[in-house]
Amino acid sequence: MITTYDAAKQDLLNLNFKNCEQYFKKNHCRLELGYCELLQGNLENAKKMFVPISNNNPRAHWALRMIQFIERYVTFLPTYFEIRNFLEIDINLLIKAKKIDWVENIINGDDLFFSVNGESYKFIARVLMYNNYADVAKIYLDKGLDNSYGDPEIHIILADYYLSKNNKEDAQKALKNCLRILPEYFPAKKRLAEIN
Repeated sequence: MITTYDAAKQDLLNLNFKNCEQYFKKNHCRLELGYCELLQGNLENAKKMFVPISNNNPRAHWALRMIQFIERYVTFLPTYFEIRNFLEIDINLLIKAKKIDWVENIINGDDLFFSVNGESYKFIARVLMYNNYADVAKIYLDKGLDNSYGDPEIHIILADYYLSKNNKEDAQKALKNCLRILPEYFPAKKRLAEIN
């Protein structure tokens, strides 16, 4: 039996719902119960958990906005900070929960996310890249480069994409482009040194 919030949260993140749900119910953790429902595919139950707390809880507010994308009926956009703080995390959780069709629905709203937060393409590309969806990530990398070429992180992710394809030459070019934008950017300098 789980006795601490941290242990219950870890079980939630590891998609071990049985024990953590008991803890969350006992301790009235509506947000966490909502995420248990969401990650198990129960959208209506998740909404019932999120709605009563959404005015005072940014994460629940975001979750309701994200569910609109899952259901492909968007009436209210998330905020700049909700996208920045939660988009990648929740796409990652949904990939872990094998809700790939939901992830597709969410990322198909990329232009709406971008209209609110100009880093959205990068966020989507990064989470897809690090979940081994490199070819899909490349679509969002290209959009990010077209719209935010001066963002050094996009070039780092692009380098990782090329490395995933065993293309060291283009990875080096991407890192050099990054260093043209931000000459002392340590992650780019480190990766370039590792490749060389």
